[in-house]
Amino acid sequence: MPERSLTSLTLREKFNDVERLARELMQHLEHGFIPKAHELRRTARHGREPDQQDEVTDATIRNLVERVLVSDDYTRELCTRAQRYLEAVDREVAEILGNS
Repeated sequence: MPERSLTSLTLREKFNDVERLARELMQHLEHGFIPKAHELRRTARHGREPDQQDEVTDATIRNLVERVLVSDDYTRELCTRAQRYLEAVDREVAEILGNS
């Protein structure tokens, strides 16, 4: 969803958008990033056992690492977007309170 200019949003819209971003981030972490990271950890540990090393290939580990890194990029993107909204909210509230 393309973001509108933060200056064109009302304070309420900023709060609504940052709340949506927070929910999206929690959903992504719980159902995307964390499961991928756990899968990588389990697979890497599985491959450390001498009798099972042949079962886990370098390509498997590389693919899992790539999935985690792509998921991490998306996590960082969501965090950056939320941070921009929170900074805009902070500025607007400071203006309202006369602390600018």
